[in-house]
Amino acid sequence: MHNPVKVVTVNKSVWDYALLLSGFFEQFRAIKTNYNRVFHALIRNFGEQKARFMMKIVEESTREFALGKLEIERLTAQLKERCLPR
Repeated sequence: MHNPVKVVTVNKSVWDYALLLSGFFEQFRAIKTNYNRVFHALIRNFGEQKARFMMKIVEESTREFALGKLEIERLTAQLKERCLPR
């Protein structure tokens, strides 16, 4: 008895996107970890008030990065809806 042959097509663009997305989220976690480490190091060396002032400098960039992450999640949901079987 033979099993029927199943044909699976792989969209290389979607595959590449998924790989890049995985790398992006790894970097996002690393940035979060480093952000916390830097903040605590600043507190130890300069005190909490000065550390908070220094972190304000990177706060806007961090906010923009987080908004970019949300946009990527939205686009990924759209891609998933269009390209992945249900």
